[in-house]
Amino acid sequence: MEYKFYGNENANVSAVNEKYRKIADPRMLYDMLSGIWCAETCAPRMRDRWTAENMTLGQCSITAFLAQDIFGGKVYGILRPNGNYHCYNVIGDCVFDLTSEQFGDEKLSYDGNTEQFRDVHFAKEEKRLRYEYLKNELEKLISEEYMVLKIYEDDYGCEGIPEDGELMCSVLARNADGEEKWLKIADKWLTDNEVTVGSVIRR
Repeated sequence: MEYKFYGNENANVSAVNEKYRKIADPRMLYDMLSGIWCAETCAPRMRDRWTAENMTLGQCSITAFLAQDIFGGKVYGILRPNGNYHCYNVIGDCVFDLTSEQFGDEKLSYDGNTEQFRDVHFAKEEKRLRYEYLKNELEKLISEEYMVLKIYEDDYGCEGIPEDGELMCSVLARNADGEEKWLKIADKWLTDNEVTVGSVIRR
């Protein structure tokens, strides 16, 4: 696939967060977000102009901070004429901007810009909620499906369940690759979700 976002040629950094280990590099993240970016994740002031053809419009800050969650590094911002900052990622010598395509042929300067911080950006609740939506949808994509093979209630012996604890179960499950593993899952969660042997769960 030919990528057009800024810095794609050298976007070879790997995930530093174990939760996102399946995301090989920023190009793979771009592929995954291409199916998630939507009018709902677009900045409200631009939402009426968002289209699937211009899918990165209004997505910069929430995307850059999500990429930071995955790959580490820092987020910087290019000051725009309207006083807002266009955000992108810097990890060592690697500079990439997953949402640069929204500017078409305009050449942006990625030198000498100001570092951006999530506590400032997410002071706007609508932006924080858009970021959380984007993050949750991404995590749905990378979660593994398991078929439940066996369920055993944990044995707490004569002392019983600790006062501040909850009943846990050991669940033997198999993923799509045929790998079997034991999972520790709360009995209440299994009951609430009606999980039995043969059920498919995401972890």
